Parts: sequence; C-alpha cells; structure tokens
Amino acid sequence: MSETFKFIHAADLHLGSFLNINGRPQKEMQDLCKGAVYDAFERICNKAISYEVDFILLCGDVYDSYLRSIRGNRFFINQCLRLNTKNINVYVIYGNHDAMDDSQELFTMPQNVHILDSNKVETFMVYKKGEVIAKIIGKSYKRRNEKEKIYENYLIDNDVFNIAMLHTALEGDNKNYIPCTLEELKNVPNIDYWALGHIHKNNVLSDVKPIIAFPGIPQGRDMGEQGVGGVFLVTVCQKEVAFMEFLPIATVIYKRIEIILDNDTKTENFSDLSRVIYDEISSLTYDNPQNLNETKNSKEDFENRFKGYIVQLVIKGRTDINHDIQRMTEDDYNQLIEGINEELGLKKYFLWIDSILFRTSESLQNYESLKIQNSIFNDLEEVTKMYSTDAESKKQLVKNWGSIWKKQINTESIDEDKFDYDEDVIADIILQARELVIEKLAEALEIM
Repeated sequence: MSETFKFIHAADLHLGSFLNINGRPQKEMQDLCKGAVYDAFERICNKAISYEVDFILLCGDVYDSYLRSIRGNRFFINQCLRLNTKNINVYVIYGNHDAMDDSQELFTMPQNVHILDSNKVETFMVYKKGEVIAKIIGKSYKRRNEKEKIYENYLIDNDVFNIAMLHTALEGDNKNYIPCTLEELKNVPNIDYWALGHIHKNNVLSDVKPIIAFPGIPQGRDMGEQGVGGVFLVTVCQKEVAFMEFLPIATVIYKRIEIILDNDTKTENFSDLSRVIYDEISSLTYDNPQNLNETKNSKEDFENRFKGYIVQLVIKGRTDINHDIQRMTEDDYNQLIEGINEELGLKKYFLWIDSILFRTSESLQNYESLKIQNSIFNDLEEVTKMYSTDAESKKQLVKNWGSIWKKQINTESIDEDKFDYDEDVIADIILQARELVIEKLAEALEIM
C-alpha cells in the first residue's frame, strides 16, 4: 500500500469533433483544425509513456457522439494498444456525448481498456507488483441525460487510495448531468480523489482530501473553450497525493484579445486600424501562451507542440472612424479581417484572426478636460469601478437585470429562453453602458 504510483486524469477528448475557424484559412491550417482533437489524445498517450504512469483516467465524452465514427474508434484503440505495450491501463466512463445506451463498440477493445458499466456502479482494483495500490469506482452514462445521483452509490472501503470517476456539471439544480454540489461530493465517505469531467475548464475545486478536480478539455474547439487545454499528472505515495501537475496538451489555442483605442492611438482610417491590430497581436506568434516554467524540457515541449492561435479581437474605446465602423457591411467586415490575415501570413506559429467585435464609440475632444469641468464624469468613473471590481455590487447589478439572464457555467446547459452571462459579458455590458452615458452627458452639456 506504500507503493508510489502515477496516473493521468483526462476528460472530454471529443474524438470526432474539429476546431471551428472562420474565413478562408490555408489548407495546412484547415487540416490542422480537422485533426487537432486526435493529436491531443496522441499527445496524452505520449505523456503517459514518457512519465511512465500506471494508468489513465478518461472521465466522459471520449467521443463527440454516441454514434462512434470508425476513424475515432480505431484511433482510440490504436493509441490504447501503444499504451498496452507499456503496461498502462485505461479506465473509461462515458458521458452525455458518448452515452452507452444499448449500442456496442465498433471494434473489440484492447485488454488494457476498462469501460465502466452504465447499468450499475462498478469498481476496479489496480495492481502493481502484485499488490492492490488503488481502487477506481464509477459509472458511465446510459443515456444523454443522467438525472440520478449515482455518486450516492459509490460505496468503497478505505483500505487503499480510492478514486471516484464522475461526469457532472457540478450544479445542484442541473437535472441533466448528475446533479450534485461540492459539499455532497466531499461527504461521500472514503474517496481520496474525485476525477471529474464535463466542464471544459481546468479547475482544482479542492486541494485537500478529497482532491476534487476538472482537468478541462485537452484541446479547445471554439472561442468558448479558450486557453491552454491539458490534463493532470498525479503522483500518489502512501495513500496521499504527493504531487499534482497540469500538463499542457493543446496544439492550437483560442484567445480573446482586447485592443483599447485612445487619444494616443492614431486611427484616422482603416489602414491605421489595421496597423494598430497588427502591432498589437503579431508578437503573440512567439509568446509562450501560459508562462510555462522555462526549463529546457518545457521549452522543447512547447516548441514541438504549439502550432498557433485562433484569435477573437475586441476593439474598444473612442475613435474618429467609429461612424465608418458602424456602417460596415458584412463584406467590408470580411475584407478587413482577410487583409489582416494576409499580412500576418504564416510564421513560426500561425496567427489567425477569427472574428472582431467592435465596441467603439465616437471620439470626444478631451475627456479628461470634461472630468475637470464637471464632477459628474468623475462620479461616473467611480460607479463604473465599483460595479467592475466590487463582488457584491456586481452581484446586485446582475440581479437587477432580472431572471432573463442565467449564469453560464458550462456550454451544455443552454436555455434558449435566457441570456447566458459570464465575467466577460458583465464587463462588456458595463463598458457599453459607460460609453453611452458619457456620450449622452457630453451631448447634454453641449446643449446647455
């Protein structure tokens, strides 16, 4: 029981899906987007072999659909066969996207792949050198919606390191994806590590026993899945998590970048605007996207892994060409992005402008002088700051919006009758309100 062992905690591979990209990218980039999710799983297997882990946990949504594609199923099997040659086992629960129902696998799974049952909670014992070092408990989704609190049946003895696998939205009021709360998971007895899946952002919800963690999606596929995707590498010694590390996996990174236009930014025409955009983002092609530790191995891994950014720009501030921006047709908009992408070209890493959100307004001759002339503008800045930074004020603001708004926790819980919001949406609404108030106040002062 004192044996040290390592495992990789991964989830949400979504084999069979592809990266969303707008415009007309080169064929090389299109091919990369079509194969990125497969490349991510191959890299996970490479990491497992290189770190000599004992097993891998895949916590739901291995496939993007319960209708397994031949390509996705064969690719998964071939990678698991590689792991089998290194005596690395793979433990799988299926989630809402790849629920088992009554369907069977297209091909026979290798002997090292253990798929947990969808009809009952199942437990596997993990052996090393003839000794049980861990137990893994869990249950696959039988159908796309799993309303049962299946974790209440996770009954297990406390004799070894116990891992519970669960694919959940971790929302007590969400009836579709195993409703539960953090406290409910903590109260399940004898669990040392909760290996979660479903939420596409990595997050360690509890760093003391029981460890509770989402690894997130290894490879983001659209602007809703921004940042560096990856997995957790966990080292266990004497029934305790001795070390837990996030391993970056994604080859392509979705990123939203804000550009603020102000008095120091000359934008008299679209040529100026294109130059500002180019100057702002071109350096990204050589940036380390997550400030990884600058060791030789991490730098080499970054060089070998990273292919490029797909970027959404948010242009804010006051500009002399706001009127022209607002009058742009769809064709004008597409031509602007296409021109910038052509100028960026293919460098060491690609950089592709996927979309631009304009949050600009008309220029004011001198906003600072307006604040000096009338204290109401200073009051406005104070109010804006309060709602932007103070948690309670922000909570009250959202409450005042009414029940039509719903906090976005995961992209699966879409309610067509409500507007989803997150921190970015709140900040965007506050900014637009601020700009509108400034504009109306300036007009009123001119009239007076």
